[in-house]
Amino acid sequence: MLLKVFGAAFVVVACGSVGFQMAANHHREERALQQLIQILDYMESELQCHLTPLPILCKQVAREFNHLPGAIFEKLAQQVEAQILPDLSSCMEIALRQHKQLPPITKSCMELLGRSIGRFDLEGQIKGFETVKQECFRQLEQLASNRDSRLRSYQTLGLCAGAALAILFV
Repeated sequence: MLLKVFGAAFVVVACGSVGFQMAANHHREERALQQLIQILDYMESELQCHLTPLPILCKQVAREFNHLPGAIFEKLAQQVEAQILPDLSSCMEIALRQHKQLPPITKSCMELLGRSIGRFDLEGQIKGFETVKQECFRQLEQLASNRDSRLRSYQTLGLCAGAALAILFV
């Protein structure tokens, strides 16, 4: 009997942790988008004030922002300096493939950045940064809408699913 109680408790905790993990993923996505917006602001100001070359700018971003979106720029700088691939979009794809823990929405914004950066003159690149920032803000608004109720639902569903399974097993 004691083994059944421990098993039921384990099932409830395991399923509940899935719901809490989904809520944590949501928070991680929001943080990554906010950090990407900070990176874009930094890159835009560096280009406008100092006209920093792209490989050096990517290394600066990687140094200044060592969290996940910023870490991708180190690999991007290596790809650009190696000049193996013909365009920056391909370099960005390779850099993103090596960082699989990047949240999906942030990854799509980074892909959009890869398609716009390094292709145009200064004004075109600034417009590209603005476009990516607008997309990030749009995605943040979408994530923020009904955030509290959605996260509570994830957590509650996880616990309820665990309780239902525990009842079925006992």
